Amino acid sequence: MGIVVNIVTYVVGTMHLPSATASNVATNFGGSSYLFCLLGGILADTFFGRYWTIVIFAIVNALGTCMLAISTALPQLRPPPCKASKCEEANDFQMGIFNLALYVYGIGLGGIKSSISGLGTDQFDQKDDKEKAHMVYFFDRFYLIISVGTLLGVTVLVWIQDQKGRSWGYGISSVAMILALAVFLSGTKRYRYKKRASSPIFQILQVLVAASKKRNVPFTSTVSFLNEDYTQETTISRTEKYRYVVEFDVDLASI
Repeated sequence: MGIVVNIVTYVVGTMHLPSATASNVATNFGGSSYLFCLLGGILADTFFGRYWTIVIFAIVNALGTCMLAISTALPQLRPPPCKASKCEEANDFQMGIFNLALYVYGIGLGGIKSSISGLGTDQFDQKDDKEKAHMVYFFDRFYLIISVGTLLGVTVLVWIQDQKGRSWGYGISSVAMILALAVFLSGTKRYRYKKRASSPIFQILQVLVAASKKRNVPFTSTVSFLNEDYTQETTISRTEKYRYVVEFDVDLASI
């Protein structure tokens, strides 16, 4: 949070770019980081599982914070200080390096967010009353720690960045991320792991692709053709509510 909150002031105050440009950088990063959550969720559900998704994206996140620390520390990667009323704007190369570091950090952040709470849920059996109570206890502390970290990020870390320079703030964030990853890895043998399942997004896409492929299939009034199982017990009752769906021969159970 200490990284995100200072994007606008860094781009305006250090990179000497207009406030409109700084706002675009901040909003584009914020929106992209949420899209990266979607990517992380797909990878966790379908390919890597939550544990390995967190490990991979935590490494990416740490790499991004290190790149931000380096990009703000090296004078070659930022314009010189203003002379009188004349300020030289950051060139394309300098902004390119900064944006690269920022988005590497954003990719890691999105991947972690997509899986961390899910992995926490996996550690408890919700059918067991005792473990269910422990899960409530866990998430109370989990979100408390997130709130405390956010508070420290927008106060203490911002103060350090203002007093010592942003490279110090980003450097502290890098060290904190590496330590957090080490603590997370230390519990590897104690975690509970659930089997991967297909992502719901892929299932939705399969329905859309099937509907697209069948868009020119002649319409049939035979109800049995619209069901994969022909037994009377499983036949889906015909309805006029989704006529446009029936015309595409899409199983209503998938809606």
